[in-house]
Amino acid sequence: MTIPITNTINVNITTTPQGLAVPSVNSLGLFSTEIPSNIDEYRIYLNAIDVANDYGTASKTAEMANLIFSQSPNILSGDGRLVIIPLVNSIGAIQGVTSTDNITANLAGIQAVSNGDLRIVLNGNNIDLTDLDFTNASSFDDIATILQRRLVDVIVAGRVDGFNMDSKKVGLASTITFAQLPAGAGTDLSVVGLFDAAGQIAVSGNDAQGETIVDAILRTEEQVGYFGVKTNLEMEDAVIFSTATAIQARDKMFLPHFASTEDLEPITGICSIIKDATQTKTRCLFYSVNNDAANSMAAAYAGRVFSVNFNGSSTTQTMNLKALSGITPDSAINTTILNKAKVAGADVYGYISSLPVTLSHGSNDFFDNVYNAGWLKFALEVAGFNYLKKTNTKVLQTESGMNGLKDAYEKVLVQAIINELAAAGLQWNSSETFGNPDDLRRNITDVGYYIYSLPIAQQAQAERELRKAPLVQIAVKFGGATHSSIVNVLLEK
Repeated sequence: MTIPITNTINVNITTTPQGLAVPSVNSLGLFSTEIPSNIDEYRIYLNAIDVANDYGTASKTAEMANLIFSQSPNILSGDGRLVIIPLVNSIGAIQGVTSTDNITANLAGIQAVSNGDLRIVLNGNNIDLTDLDFTNASSFDDIATILQRRLVDVIVAGRVDGFNMDSKKVGLASTITFAQLPAGAGTDLSVVGLFDAAGQIAVSGNDAQGETIVDAILRTEEQVGYFGVKTNLEMEDAVIFSTATAIQARDKMFLPHFASTEDLEPITGICSIIKDATQTKTRCLFYSVNNDAANSMAAAYAGRVFSVNFNGSSTTQTMNLKALSGITPDSAINTTILNKAKVAGADVYGYISSLPVTLSHGSNDFFDNVYNAGWLKFALEVAGFNYLKKTNTKVLQTESGMNGLKDAYEKVLVQAIINELAAAGLQWNSSETFGNPDDLRRNITDVGYYIYSLPIAQQAQAERELRKAPLVQIAVKFGGATHSSIVNVLLEK
C-alpha cells in the first residue's frame, strides 16, 4: 500500500471560461412570401443552389439569393450567411392598373394623330401630355413605347388590341386612368374613336396582407441572428414606414426598394419621410424600371454591401461607384432624378459615361456609417462581456480592474483603425467633449480614438454597491470616404 500523493499535493484543473463571438453584421435576413419545400421557420444558406432546391429555380427567392451570392465580395467574404424566413400567409401589395378596351379598329385613326393631347391621372395627380405624335407607329407596341417615353412613373405595355398602363406605386392609393386634357389645343386622344377613355378598365391597387416584416422579426429574432433585412414583399408606404420605425429601434438595417419618382419627392415621398424622421437604419434603393427589377437591384446591393470582414486590414468600404453583378444600370437615371435621390437619401444604380456605378447619398446618412457603427457596437459589447466572463474569480472594483476593462474596449478600437472604420490624423470638431478635452483632441489626432472613465475612487457608493463599473466614454473619429473632387486649374500663356 502507498499513501496517495494528494495527501501532500492536491492539484485541481480549471479551464478558462468561454466568451461570446461578435454577432455578424453580414448575416442577411431575407423574408419571403414564397413557400419552400421544407416546413422550417427559417433556414440558413451559404450558397444559391440550396435556395433553389428549397424554393424552386423559377422563384423570386432563388433569383434574389443568386444575386446576393453573385457579388464580389459578398456576404460570405465577411463571414456572413443568408437567413431565409418564409412569411406566414403574406401577399404583397399590388399596383393600380388601367387597360384600353379592344381598340383595334381605332389603330389607323391613332396613326394619323401628330399632335395628341391626353391627361393621365396617376395616384391622384394629373400628368398632362401634349404633342403626342403617332404617325410613325405601326402597332400598339409602338404606341406604348411613345407613351412610355413621357411617363417615367408608369409602365406602359402594348397588346394586339390596345395597351395597358400600370402605376409603379402599390397599395390602395395606387390608381391610374386616362382622360380628356381640359382645354387641350391638340387632338383629343380620349375620344371613342381613338383611345376611348370611356371604355377603359381601371382597377385600384391593394395593400399587403398577412404577416408583416415586423411580425416576422418579432417571431424569429430570438431564434436566429441577422442584421440586414430584405424582402420580396411589396408594401404600401404606411407599412414601409412602420417597418423602418421598428428597425430603427433594433440592431438591424432595412433595405426597401422603390421604382416611382413619387417616392423621392420632398416632404411627401416615402423616402423623404423616412429621411425626415432620421430613420438612418433604413436605406432607400431606387431603380426605375419596375418594382420587380428594383427588388432584384436591392438584392444585389445587399449582397455587395454586407461584405466587410472587419477583422482584416483596410477592409471597410463605401458603396459609391461600386458595380453590381447581374444588374443592368438604370438608363432612366438623369440629373433630375439623381438630384431628387440625393435630397431624399436614396441610392441609385446608373451609368457614368459607359461605366455602371452605384451612386450613394448621405442626406439620411451614408450606409457605411450606419453599418460600421453596427459592427463597432457589437464588437464593444462582446469585448466588455468577455472580459467580465472569462475569469474564474472576479474583476476587482479598482482602477486596475477598470484599466483591464478599458484595455478590452481599446483592442476593438485598434482594430477599427486597422480596418479603416476609424482614422488617426484628423481633428475633433464637435463642441461635445468629456474627460480632459485637451487629451480627447490630442488622442483623436494621434490615434483616432479616446477612452475615459471617471476615477473609480470618485464613483458614487450607491453604484459601487450595485457592482457597476464607472461610465466608460469613448470618442471615435470615423475614417469617412472620398466620393467626389473639384479641381480648379490655372493656366498661364
